[in-house]
Amino acid sequence: MWNMPEPTIEVSPLALSILQLLDERPMHPYELAATMRERHQDEFIRLNFGSLYHTVDVLERNGWIVTAEREKEGNRPERTIYRLTPTGREVLVDVVADIVARPRREYPHFAAGLMFMHHLDAARAGAPSCRASSRSCRRTASRGSRSSRWSTRSRCSRQSGSGF
Repeated sequence: MWNMPEPTIEVSPLALSILQLLDERPMHPYELAATMRERHQDEFIRLNFGSLYHTVDVLERNGWIVTAEREKEGNRPERTIYRLTPTGREVLVDVVADIVARPRREYPHFAAGLMFMHHLDAARAGAPSCRASSRSCRRTASRGSRSSRWSTRSRCSRQSGSGF
């Protein structure tokens, strides 16, 4: 009426992830969480079971997801499997389209750290990457990869520019 933009629906990244997974197939919350972790979505979305179940409840109250069935196996508690509704699919598509059409300015801490990293001396600037490499080396070594032959120390030396 007054040329005001249509109000956009605020959907959290966790809710968006749930909607997109249920667009693939019906799932129960534990399967949702496992799939998010398998796809490394938990690196970008704050994922814990309390917030997951709360978000599922909100999506169900909004009519965006509904119970597809309930399963009971042995002595285990009953599991509720959810599916996406047509309205939920519309919300998913509209929200993703809005996110892509109108990027937000976000100011993550890591980007700020990189921006101002020139204030650090070389040893201090390289320390975080060496710690990350140490974790990576331990994970790789525990999997028995060929790269486990590299020592963390020599990799850090290469990364910080010393040792050559």
